[in-house]
Amino acid sequence: MKKSPINLFGILLLMLGSLTASAKPGKINKQDTSVIKAALHKVNLSYGEAFAKGDSSLFINCYTPDACLLPANSPALCGVQAQLGFYRFAYKAGVRNIVFTTLNLYGATEQYVTEEGSFEMFGPNNVSFGKGKYLVVWKKTADGWKMYRDMFSNNSAPKR
Repeated sequence: MKKSPINLFGILLLMLGSLTASAKPGKINKQDTSVIKAALHKVNLSYGEAFAKGDSSLFINCYTPDACLLPANSPALCGVQAQLGFYRFAYKAGVRNIVFTTLNLYGATEQYVTEEGSFEMFGPNNVSFGKGKYLVVWKKTADGWKMYRDMFSNNSAPKR
């Protein structure tokens, strides 16, 4: 039986279509998302620990060297020196812990993911300084997931 060129062409198109549909680069499945979420949680704990221990190196290690912090009512703070300046300012203001709660992850790929969450800041004796929300673009590095863009704001004026 002789196959027509049109039928062969159709079969080739179907095969090519199924290959490209199953080989979407960068797509992350649900199981990988839970692994990513656990990795981000670990970094978020280290962030709070940096204030509890007064250790700026723990804080800096949460970010990529070219990261930008994007606090409300402030210009972007980019690079390690700006990150360190932010840490020192917050620590001097009395921040001694920050607790993060991840609400959602968006757009997870092999290299980036965006985290939406809420936070609560604490001062000495575990007194709440206030609550807020954040969006963080995380970047996968050779050392694991690091914050690349960190936008946050308080829900109300911080307590003093």
